[in-house]
Amino acid sequence: MGTFTTPRAKLNSVNNSLGVRAIASQQDTTRAVYDTISGAALTFGQFFQNFAGKTAFQTNLDSNKLDSEESMVINELIFSAAGGTPFATATNLNVYVGDDCVVKDFNLQYAATDGFQEFPISSNNSGSLVSLPMLTSIVIPPQVSFKITLELSEGSVYGANGIKLVMKGFGKIFKPNVSL
Repeated sequence: MGTFTTPRAKLNSVNNSLGVRAIASQQDTTRAVYDTISGAALTFGQFFQNFAGKTAFQTNLDSNKLDSEESMVINELIFSAAGGTPFATATNLNVYVGDDCVVKDFNLQYAATDGFQEFPISSNNSGSLVSLPMLTSIVIPPQVSFKITLELSEGSVYGANGIKLVMKGFGKIFKPNVSL
């Protein structure tokens, strides 16, 4: 595809390759998409898969796909387990866009450990909060399913509110006066 200087350039290039050229004229935005999974005796969880019964404070989506005129570049993943320390032990993180695994077998324990952090402020060093900046921006095109899986070590301490994930980055949202 080539070299990209900005998340916008990468997003537009991927959408153009998929034949969704009109998305370039949609509204630019800073996008944050979040989901929560239950922490009760959790050793394997999937974010953005089960939306039944979740409230607006647990997720801001109702499907594991963005709308037809929306797209997103993930620049950072933030995991939080209030009151627990699941990232103090070994983890296994995978990110899927469509059928492709775009982050494979990443151990979040390294991002939560002093000396291994990508940025000195990426963790509160207690194993309950981890910020993982993406060195390569991950594009989620419109109407393409995505999910994130997290496998945790047995004996990890989970927070009472489960584990929360926020995906932050650049995005495009529906702009009616362009599309209609």
